[in-house]
Amino acid sequence: MRKLFDPILALFGLVFFLINEKIVKYCMLKYHNQKMQRSCANFGKGSALNGIGFVTGHTKIKIGENVQINANAIIRGEGGLTIGDNTHIAKNLVIYTHNHNYEGKALPYDDTFTYKEVSIGKNVWIGINVTILPGTQIGDGAIIGAGSVVKGEIPPLSIYGASEGKVIKTRNAEHYNRLDSEGKYGGPSGKPL
Repeated sequence: MRKLFDPILALFGLVFFLINEKIVKYCMLKYHNQKMQRSCANFGKGSALNGIGFVTGHTKIKIGENVQINANAIIRGEGGLTIGDNTHIAKNLVIYTHNHNYEGKALPYDDTFTYKEVSIGKNVWIGINVTILPGTQIGDGAIIGAGSVVKGEIPPLSIYGASEGKVIKTRNAEHYNRLDSEGKYGGPSGKPL
């Protein structure tokens, strides 16, 4: 008799788990969207986080109307972030508005930051797995292709795609060598060792 009930109990357990998981996700989404509405400098009508993500720097984030941000977004808004109306963003977005200071008091970086505002225009479509770096300006109506790393100014109506990697800048060799020879290194989050 017990062998007959084990599969039935397992099935009920699975059904309960799936229902419970959907309820938890629904409640988490409601919580995150309400937090964005309460704590962002602006969170426009009809805008939503459509999946769980990680957002910091809320008070420096301005989001227009009908902005849709899908699951797994990592948004670090401490340096200032503006997203225009009707911008739609696929899963796995990463936006950074600040960076560790690699010219500070430790190597590879210290516990201070540099801040650069990110601005995304209206009617922008951002594909899956896009990373937007500090200081980036994306013009109205632009399309950012899947997997792109975006830096600098993207003109309005541009279609921007992932490109080959290249060296964009060189560190100050004198500064680097001095800190290295003095044994000045940063631990977790750049805090001096």
